[in-house]
Amino acid sequence: MRLQCCTQVLNTSAPSLLLMPVPTGASSTKTAIQELVKSLNIQFDNLCQFLPQDKVVEFARMDQYELLVATEKAIGDASLFETHQKLIAQRNTAKDKEAVLKTAERKHEQLVQENQRLERDYERHNKKKKLQDRIEVMKKKAKWMRVKEADDLRKETEAAEKQAEDALKQAKQEARADERPAHRRKEEADNAKRTASELQLKVRKHEQEASAAADKISELEAEVRKQRQELNGLQAESDKWTKTKETYRTKVENLKKNLAQLPPIPDHSARIAEIGEQMQSVREQINHLEGEKGELANSIHAAKMEINRLQAQLRECDSAKYQRLQSLRHKQKGMLSLEDALNWVNQMKQQGRFRGPVAGPLGLDMKVKMPSCAKYLEQATFGQLCNFAVQHKEDADTLSDKFKEMALRANAITITDNASQYTTNSTAHMRDYGVVCSLDEVYDAPPLVKHCLANMCNLGNVLVVNHDDTDRVKQLMDEQRVRQVYTPQRIVNFIASAYGGREDASLSISGLNAAAGQILGGGAADVEERKTELQSQHSRAQGRLQELEQQAAAIDAQVQPLDQQLQELQAERQQLGQEVQQAHRQRSTMQSQIKKGLDYIARLESQPDPMSKAPRLQQQLAKALDAHYKCLCKQLKATEDQWQALEQHAAADLTSRELDMQAKAMAAAIAARRSTVNSLELALRTAQQVAKNARDSHKRLKEEATHEYALTADDKELFQKMPDDREELDEMIQGMEAEVAGISVNNPRVVEEYRKRQQEIQKLEAELQTLRNMLETAKAQIESLKASWQPELERVVGLINDSFSTNFAQIGCAGEVLLGKSEDYDKFSIQIKVKFRENEQLEMLTAHRQSGGERSVSTILYLIALQGVTVTPFRVVDEINQGMDPINERKVFMQLVDASCQEGTPQCFLLTPKLLPDLPFTEDITVLNIFNGGLIAEQAAGQYSREALFGTKNLAALQGVRVVG
Repeated sequence: MRLQCCTQVLNTSAPSLLLMPVPTGASSTKTAIQELVKSLNIQFDNLCQFLPQDKVVEFARMDQYELLVATEKAIGDASLFETHQKLIAQRNTAKDKEAVLKTAERKHEQLVQENQRLERDYERHNKKKKLQDRIEVMKKKAKWMRVKEADDLRKETEAAEKQAEDALKQAKQEARADERPAHRRKEEADNAKRTASELQLKVRKHEQEASAAADKISELEAEVRKQRQELNGLQAESDKWTKTKETYRTKVENLKKNLAQLPPIPDHSARIAEIGEQMQSVREQINHLEGEKGELANSIHAAKMEINRLQAQLRECDSAKYQRLQSLRHKQKGMLSLEDALNWVNQMKQQGRFRGPVAGPLGLDMKVKMPSCAKYLEQATFGQLCNFAVQHKEDADTLSDKFKEMALRANAITITDNASQYTTNSTAHMRDYGVVCSLDEVYDAPPLVKHCLANMCNLGNVLVVNHDDTDRVKQLMDEQRVRQVYTPQRIVNFIASAYGGREDASLSISGLNAAAGQILGGGAADVEERKTELQSQHSRAQGRLQELEQQAAAIDAQVQPLDQQLQELQAERQQLGQEVQQAHRQRSTMQSQIKKGLDYIARLESQPDPMSKAPRLQQQLAKALDAHYKCLCKQLKATEDQWQALEQHAAADLTSRELDMQAKAMAAAIAARRSTVNSLELALRTAQQVAKNARDSHKRLKEEATHEYALTADDKELFQKMPDDREELDEMIQGMEAEVAGISVNNPRVVEEYRKRQQEIQKLEAELQTLRNMLETAKAQIESLKASWQPELERVVGLINDSFSTNFAQIGCAGEVLLGKSEDYDKFSIQIKVKFRENEQLEMLTAHRQSGGERSVSTILYLIALQGVTVTPFRVVDEINQGMDPINERKVFMQLVDASCQEGTPQCFLLTPKLLPDLPFTEDITVLNIFNGGLIAEQAAGQYSREALFGTKNLAALQGVRVVG
């Protein structure tokens, strides 16, 4: 056999096994190595071929089925094992087919029984269907009979329509013959009415003339009375005129005397000038103080503006939560209705509509304690900031439905943990790695929020370090089992291999999001610090304002006495001026009254004496009396003309009324004619509508009958066998429908189910035949495989049993190897039975019944028994003699030597730390001793050289071959 040398080359990216046959040194794949091992029938995992000392108990623990498999693998070319596996697979397949066949047979029997139960309903349904078909034919005839009746009705209504048209035509002719005389009499009545109207206008004209004369007479009588009254009052008016002139002359004289007696006007000009100078000085002092006060007012205004500004900033600090809410709305997609959702949640909380606590949006309840880490926290929790946390699924469903209605892309997360408290794990023990904190330590929040973010983001396992050293970060992740680390400049993720676990893990490094921290960066801690500073500035501004207001009050105290002094000077100057003005007004008033009195006296003297009007008034009175007489004569003439016109109007009105009554009588007769025409027109329209309805009904019924009940030659023959009376036909239909109603079918789908099940039965019968054929084929294949496998296996087990029994007899014990058979080929087994004492029965070899030495003896003897039936290149047994007593060890060693040295048996390697003395060795046995110790190299330098150990030829073949452990 050619020497095969293997070199294993380890590559960090892809480990591979290379085969380098000497001397060519050509490389080969791992698959080629595995094929070579398989072709040589080398089975490293088979205890029948490689049995270390610590596997002896494991060999004994193998059940009888596993032992058979291991034996099949160890002997021959594995054809027995492969055939056995095929038998197991074929038997399992046959069992599956038998199960499927039995299931199909049960289903077939069930379907047949179910159809048998449905046969009675199926027959009743068929009978009912025949009756229903008969009813349909009868209904078809009834439908066409109704079409015939509708056609008859159409003809009758069309005849009535023709009669109505003729009657209307005759009535219209008679009405036109009566209308001509009525029109002539109407014209005569209209002419008489016009004559009476003209006379009526004439009467009214004379009446108006008499009325106008009477009005004129009344006016003249009033004028006469007025002129007579004026003549009678002229003397009294003349006396009053003279008396008034004398009275005003007396008043004017008295006023002149009083004016001459008035005192002279006082002169206060010097005192008024002095007061003016004093007032000017006081005003200057006041203006100076007012200027200072104005400056203070400006300072006070500026102080108030500063206070207002600080108050506005304080309000902005108080609304930081609102600002964060707006950031969440605009920086995350689908969150524009987040504020409305929050208002709705608060309203639901106030109404007690939730079953448990509800928190959210989570970003609003987070108070950042470490502002420098806000950007890390925001990047790690960005997808959860708009979500809500609840403790009951019903609340989560309520929120989810509302969010869906509002088109809000937020989630409701149910927390089943105890949300009343939360414990944050400390990272103080990791300070040596440069750990600042975990993200769970960066913020404060209600326990429900902490639990939610811990579950969703695992923040306790996400750390923040103060350096960018990748090696230190990797060491931290390996030793502390951390999944994610934030450094000042990047993010490091620990990615474990899906196959090798943490040993084959890798690191994923990515950059930080530059925009992170804009939402949580203005944390509550910053807001509180800013608020404290603003409150301090506000207090200082308030103090400054109070100081300025006190200074302004001091100036007001100085201005007040100056204002009082100025008011006193103004009062004194006003009093002096009033005294001068009063003296001027008194003189001016008297002078004005004297002038007015003299002017009035001049006007009276310029007027004539009232008695000079008497001659003119007497002349006017005579003219008025003459006009009054003429008007009386005119009134009398108009009254006479009015009576004459009234007589003529009465005669004309009587004639007009008589003609009008005659015209109305003739118009009534014409109206009666027209009413008759209208009635006939209405009757015609009614007849036309009835005829149209009859035509439409006939057309509709005919179309329905043609569409629903199209006539065939068979229908006409069937119609002849049915009554021609529709009522009789309807009675027959009702009777048959009653009979149909009396036929009870519990399952309305019986026909469909019966036919469908019948099809399933037929299909299933075909499948059953196919399954039976497949099962027979599988059984035939099993018998064929069994015929080639079982006799060979029985022969091999017989050989093993003969050798095993002989070997046990040679050491004074008993043992046998039996083949356990079964219908199931995976239950075939090899049973090893042993007996180490005379008074015992043969017992199964197990890991618990025999001692360790007994198990070792049984194992090695079974392996020796396999020696003659296996074709493997070699077998390895490790320290199998360590559990045996010296007697059994010597016996077993001799049998092992004897079996291994036979011609055609595989090479056997026995590894042991020691052997008994005086054991027999043949030329086929090679003993290899492994030396160890500090001085062994010098002692063995000459005796155990490389040439002596390997041989010169083999050593040359191994040149350049690198062995990697």
